[in-house]
Amino acid sequence: MSRVELTRTGLHGVPWPELLPDLRPALVVPAAPERLPHPGDGWTRHMPEAPDPAWTAHLDSHLDGHRLTVQRPGGHTWYDGHLTAGREWHRATRTHRALLLITGPFSGPHDLPTAAAHGHLLLLSTPIRHA
Repeated sequence: MSRVELTRTGLHGVPWPELLPDLRPALVVPAAPERLPHPGDGWTRHMPEAPDPAWTAHLDSHLDGHRLTVQRPGGHTWYDGHLTAGREWHRATRTHRALLLITGPFSGPHDLPTAAAHGHLLLLSTPIRHA
C-alpha cells in the first residue's frame, strides 16, 4: 500500500473518515469482533484498482448527522454508525463514488502506523450511494 497521510484522528476503537493524498475518501476502521474481514470478501493488502461491486456503502444525511452503512456480499451489515466528516470528505465521496475501507489489527489512530509498517492493513473499495 502506498503511504497514507492522516489528516484527522478518531477516538479509540471508533472508525474515522480520512482523505488520502490524492483526495480519495477512506474510512479507517479499527478491529472489532463484529466487523472482522472475512477471507474471500475481496480484502487485499494492496490499493484496490476499482470498487468491489459485491459490497455497498450508503451515506444518509439527517438533521442529526450522517449515518454510514456498509454491507458485505450477501447484504450482511459490516458497519453501521454515525460519522463526523468534513465537507471535503463528503464532496470526495460524491466525486469518486467509491469509499476505501482500511482495517487491520489496530484499535485507534496511535496503533495504525505500527500495523501499516508491518504490512497488516487490509483494504477494500466499495461503491457509495447518498441519500
